[in-house]
Amino acid sequence: MAKKGENVSVDKMLQRFIELSLTQHGALLYLETGPYNRAYMKIKKLVEEMEARPGDQRRILTDLFDHPNPQVRLNAAKYAHPLFPEESIQVVQSIIDAKKYPQEAHARSALDYLMFGPLPRE
Repeated sequence: MAKKGENVSVDKMLQRFIELSLTQHGALLYLETGPYNRAYMKIKKLVEEMEARPGDQRRILTDLFDHPNPQVRLNAAKYAHPLFPEESIQVVQSIIDAKKYPQEAHARSALDYLMFGPLPRE
């Protein structure tokens, strides 16, 4: 028996990634943590499925680096970073430079993480 999502095309996965990122965008605007966090968990699972596919399909996220929505670009950059570090950092920096709140604040913390890794535990 096929696992759930096994036959989903890469294009459909990319569309779902966009939809979930837009859900996060709306949730950020209205300070709705529940919908934001639920979308985050779904994005995380979707990206794990992309990574597990032959050829590591997270590479398709670079198609979203010029998406009009900053949340879509930010999410794409964060998850494509292991494969495309320089390009991902440029995308995140462009979100910071655009000064579009609330993504600017999220992009600042994401940039630190992408460049320097997690904070050391004391």
